[in-house]
Amino acid sequence: TLVATASSPPSRHTDPKALVSRNCQCTSFAGPCIENGLITAWWRLDLGEDHRLICNYYTVRQDGSSNFMRTWNLEGSLDGVHWHQLMCHRDDKKLCQPRQYASWPVVGPQASIPFRMLRVILRGPTSSRSTPWNLSLSYLELYGYFR
Repeated sequence: TLVATASSPPSRHTDPKALVSRNCQCTSFAGPCIENGLITAWWRLDLGEDHRLICNYYTVRQDGSSNFMRTWNLEGSLDGVHWHQLMCHRDDKKLCQPRQYASWPVVGPQASIPFRMLRVILRGPTSSRSTPWNLSLSYLELYGYFR
């Protein structure tokens, strides 16, 4: 069973089901939290105890806002505690319009490891001055070798 979760509690603007739906949400964000003493926000997919993904490509879709992520990681985990960096984005401006899709290849040594959980996590503020730690995504799609 696929389980989507966010760094903030579910609400009308934080609906984990929206992350795996093909419907674009006007407002869909994971709110800020403190992790290892640092402010961040994340969306996470758990593929289930018996499933793993070797992720070699991923796609995100911006929600209807102009709160664009700029510095973030794609990370994988087997247990939800220990996370491995698959991709690191620094000042990435590929997302620049509401409802826009963007995709990236996953390369490097971690790209050959099967993970149970994958997450997109902010490692720096977004483009928003008023809500810089809201991770505004309406969709996450992962590609690769699934077992």
